[in-house]
Amino acid sequence: MRKDDVDRIKIEYNRIKKLSEFDLDYGNLQEEFKSLVELAAHVAGTEVSLINLIDNHSQWSVSRYNADIFQMDREASICQYTIQTENLMEVPHLDQDERFSEHPFVKGEDGFRFYLGIPLKVQTGENIGALCVLDQEEKKVSAESKRLLELIADEIVKKLECKIKMDSLQDEFDKAIVQRNQLAHDVRGPVGGILGLAMSTENVTVDKEEFKSYMEMIKGSASKLLDLTDDILEREKALQKDNYFTLSEFKAHLEDLYALSAHNKEVNLQVAFNQRKDHRRFSRRKLLPIVGNLIANAVKFTPSKGKVKVNLDIVQEDEMTALRIEVSDNGKGIPKEKLQSIMDIGLEDDRGTADEKGYGMGLSLVTEMVESIHGTLNIESEEGRGTNIKIAIPLNLN
Repeated sequence: MRKDDVDRIKIEYNRIKKLSEFDLDYGNLQEEFKSLVELAAHVAGTEVSLINLIDNHSQWSVSRYNADIFQMDREASICQYTIQTENLMEVPHLDQDERFSEHPFVKGEDGFRFYLGIPLKVQTGENIGALCVLDQEEKKVSAESKRLLELIADEIVKKLECKIKMDSLQDEFDKAIVQRNQLAHDVRGPVGGILGLAMSTENVTVDKEEFKSYMEMIKGSASKLLDLTDDILEREKALQKDNYFTLSEFKAHLEDLYALSAHNKEVNLQVAFNQRKDHRRFSRRKLLPIVGNLIANAVKFTPSKGKVKVNLDIVQEDEMTALRIEVSDNGKGIPKEKLQSIMDIGLEDDRGTADEKGYGMGLSLVTEMVESIHGTLNIESEEGRGTNIKIAIPLNLN
């Protein structure tokens, strides 16, 4: 492999790795960036504006103005070219550009003619996506407006980077919450006993008024402590709403993100979970990029009418509670000679069953993410019969 190709693969790997570190729920960002994406359209004077994040397989339009698009194959996007530039990319005549003229959203009288995209460059230098504006009419965007669009793109990046910092703080806060939660449970038991004792003696005839007053104070104090511990536990539940999943919530997120792309390829995507364990909550940290990559890869290498199955469960393994994730398909499988090196960057560059383009990332990124949360990954595959990948991630359940 030429040095230029190796360098290109490393740059792309680092770019996708950086995006995965944001650990974003792509389906939950529309409202958060709504005002910025609308402002971009008004500044440019265009009908449509989008905030697009681009991973290994897909372009995700995480916030949209005047457009009804959420996900498309990466190779069908225009912004895949924008993220390869240092500055903005302008295409004044999409229908005359051989890269885009045959795209469905460009062809025809109602197709887009104008495109302007600005890379979303994070502090470490990677372009994780693009802010773009489009119109069905040719446009002239002034230098001042382009500068304003660059400022909007910078603001988008700042908000995304703030999310990473907040997630880091949340991890530390979660540890404190667990300790506080345990304290609340420890206190609640004896306090409940005190309250029960006070209530049982409340109706007993006593001679000393002072003793009765004393018992009233015990009951009042115990009630306040119980209210305090209940408040602690309720606040913890509220904090867990966005940062924790149940198995059914995890299933719903995966289906929202990947069911459409599977349907478009006529691949039957099935996500199942153990309903008996659905009352357990676990951290969502890195789960969506890990499993999302595996599902997207399985769909890519599974032919039309094929199946991709995902099974989610919480199990006991070697005295450890773990989230077990299994992703299997009946696609083309991996030859034995490639299976040994499949984790290496740049070696999984085959085209998909519908000639989808590969981007040379392999399973190395998924493996790295799994190891970062102390999980394990095992892969079994047979050429022509499909692939099965099992992941186990240790959990602190709530």
